[in-house]
Amino acid sequence: MFKHISCIEDSVCLLEGCQRLFDWSEKWLMKLNTKKCKVLSIGRNRSSCFKYGFNNGDSGFDELECVDEIKDLGVIIDGDLSFESHINDKINKAYQMIGIINRNFKNLDKITFLMLYKSMVRSHLEYAHAVWNPYRALLIENIEKVQKRATKLVFRCKKMSYRQRLEYLQLPTLKFRRIRGDMIETFKILNQKYDPDITPCLHLSKISNTRGNSLKLSVERTKYNLRKYSFAPRIVSLWNSLPDSIVLSQSLNCFKNALDHHWRSEEMFFDYTVEVI
Repeated sequence: MFKHISCIEDSVCLLEGCQRLFDWSEKWLMKLNTKKCKVLSIGRNRSSCFKYGFNNGDSGFDELECVDEIKDLGVIIDGDLSFESHINDKINKAYQMIGIINRNFKNLDKITFLMLYKSMVRSHLEYAHAVWNPYRALLIENIEKVQKRATKLVFRCKKMSYRQRLEYLQLPTLKFRRIRGDMIETFKILNQKYDPDITPCLHLSKISNTRGNSLKLSVERTKYNLRKYSFAPRIVSLWNSLPDSIVLSQSLNCFKNALDHHWRSEEMFFDYTVEVI
């Protein structure tokens, strides 16, 4: 459960909601393990003395533990929404996979490497990236270092520069992959591939302009990085720059193919230091 807290009444309302959830679980014999239930406060001002928990009848009030971060559906969420812990965890896991590949496969050729890398390494670095996509240069660099290290496993790439290795293997940078993924998620949301009740609100712009496309999104003004670099605000300018031939695609596969064709010569494909496509 979650709720925006701006006053004590909001905290009381959330506490009552927790109690209703607990009572429902007891009624239908789906008992909650209260020891695994935690409280996570998200935002710039997280100092609160309000106590959350469940009234457990005979045992009294079971107070929930407050934590600084928690894992949900495989993503580590922290109170600052920096996702630094999640990113570092996935980087470490990816390096472990590279170690397994290195110990079991010697003198890898291009085809074998791509099959192993995409399934065992890159998948860890891309899971739910629309949620945790970083904007800080250090985190972007640390993620990219994983692919830098992995591409050196290919025998013919050992003496090449990183860009040369990517060009030989026809691998895009991980930063490019995340940007491409954002566009794909945007297309899915606008075409209601997901339940509209659980997706970010993307509002179409009411200002007509001959540039860009006919599905332009309205720009959201925000001064805090916490909001500025979240999914909905960060995808607007890039989505608005795409032509109608892409955004009006009839299917997801058509959209992917048109997008790849449109971006096939972009510098960011092999250079993650480029900021704008």
